[in-house]
Parts: sequence; C-alpha cells; structure tokens
Amino acid sequence: MQVIGWVVTSVITLGAFIAVITKFTQPINDLRIVIQKLNDSIDNMKKDYESHEKRITKHGEEIDEIKRTVHGITTKMEMYHNIK
Repeated sequence: MQVIGWVVTSVITLGAFIAVITKFTQPINDLRIVIQKLNDSIDNMKKDYESHEKRITKHGEEIDEIKRTVHGITTKMEMYHNIK
C-alpha cells in the first residue's frame, strides 16, 4: 500500500509540475505572438512612410517648379508695366 501511495503521489507531483511549466510557458508564447504582430505592423508602417515620403518629395518638386513659373511671370509683368 505504501508503494502504491508513493506512485500516486509521484504521478500527482509530476502532473502538478507539468501544469506549472505550462502556466509559465503559455504567457511567453502569447508574448512571442504579440511581438511578431508588432514587428509586422512596424514593417507596414515603414513601407507606408516610404511611400508617403516619395509622394511628398514629388509634390515638393512640383511646388518648386510652380514657384519658379510664378516668379518668372511676376518678373515679366513688372517689366511690362514699368516700360509702359
């Protein structure tokens, strides 16, 4: 009887030990999943930023060209009105 008691106690102890290990490893696994999702989100944000940066640069160049054109027209108008 005593040996059977030891076996039952050993099985219960091992089961409890396994349960404790799974309780500690489950949050770590959940954290890994969340970190992977965050990394994916950061990568997507970087891609969006690069796309927006390209568009802003292009629009900035267009604005500079328009400024040069307006300045040229303004200069011509000033010259025209000063001559007459």
